[in-house]
Amino acid sequence: MRQLFNIAVVMLLLMTTSTCNKESEKASVPLDNAAFASLGFLKSIQASNDANQLRSPDYSASFEISKVDRKNNNLTITVTYPIGCGDSRFQIIWNGLVLESYPEVIFLYLRRTTACGTTGDSTSRVLSINLNACLGDTDLAQRVKIILCNTSKKANSENSDIPVSSN
Repeated sequence: MRQLFNIAVVMLLLMTTSTCNKESEKASVPLDNAAFASLGFLKSIQASNDANQLRSPDYSASFEISKVDRKNNNLTITVTYPIGCGDSRFQIIWNGLVLESYPEVIFLYLRRTTACGTTGDSTSRVLSINLNACLGDTDLAQRVKIILCNTSKKANSENSDIPVSSN
């Protein structure tokens, strides 16, 4: 089912690229803001495509999204991950595109960038992101719907209606 979802998402992105609000594709530069000390924000079409295609424990250190909450223009994400990796860092990746649907939709990919394969006991942490600062548009930050993807998980295509090629 996830594979079907991923294919549908890619098709929607391709179909709406010409009508999306997008800025020029610049080098991937995380926001330099103290609020993002353990949560980097990256706006890059290439990094977003890579995050979608490479989703796996090899691309992102393992973690679970336990809870997502949105109040006003702040998005809080509770993550759970193995203890013993020191200061785990996370990265939100956005391609800069907004699907011109109603309501508008953006896709954000969450990646744990800490290089650590520790298993065992887990800890939880709340990551907070100011959507105004990251999206650069207060009105958009208030009305947009967000789809958040865990990049440490491969899409499950076992029950997909669309055959998956083994290229």
